[in-house]
Amino acid sequence: MQRPFISCLLAFSLLVSTTTFAAYKPPTNPSRPKSPTGSNSTRTNGCIGTAQTTLTALAPLGHFGQTVSSQPTFVWFVPDAERHEMEFSLYEYDVSGKGKRITKIPLQSSSGIMKFSLSKEKIILSTGRKYLWQIALLCNKNHPAEDLLAMAVIEVVPKPPRLADALSRTKEIVKQADLYAEAGLWYDALSLALQNPQNKAFSLNLLTQLSNLEAEQNNTKDVQQHASQIKQIIAVERQRR
Repeated sequence: MQRPFISCLLAFSLLVSTTTFAAYKPPTNPSRPKSPTGSNSTRTNGCIGTAQTTLTALAPLGHFGQTVSSQPTFVWFVPDAERHEMEFSLYEYDVSGKGKRITKIPLQSSSGIMKFSLSKEKIILSTGRKYLWQIALLCNKNHPAEDLLAMAVIEVVPKPPRLADALSRTKEIVKQADLYAEAGLWYDALSLALQNPQNKAFSLNLLTQLSNLEAEQNNTKDVQQHASQIKQIIAVERQRR
């Protein structure tokens, strides 16, 4: 009478043991920021948040995260349970390295992981260009200095032919996200993983890899702080249903 149960248990164990998670591999010789990015503060008087987390860009800071999309998705974490107005800003770097703002979009905050896709806007990014994106949590309209800021740089690159071929061979979202992660395309991998809440373990594994990578490979204060913030966010997200 116990054999069906044992068979099911063995099948479940096999399924778990063969489940693979994304292996994010940074681009070879990636571009790196010359000035600090990340977040400006962990707490303000206007935003309650939690003692452990802050507004955080869920993207690489130690190197420029890459995408093959001309309308990528940007992801960040909001610590405050109370809703606030937000602003998403995007700047394009010119040949001299100076940034020119190309858009500013008002948003409404939502506690936890938030994402915003340029597919909702008439904005097309150019391959071979770098852009700085910034999210601002407007904690107190009367005191802009209390706003929380988070930012990162994104680089648009051509899609490798081998990746395009591999993607054409599978329709599984998680597998496609894994292929993007292995190709060093952070924004595409995380965006796909977040399309379905059932992929939460996969998404958190991606964030864990990024946190570990930045903690091990970069000694600058802002990147180390970013790695720590992501670890705290992972702990918070694991407690959410």
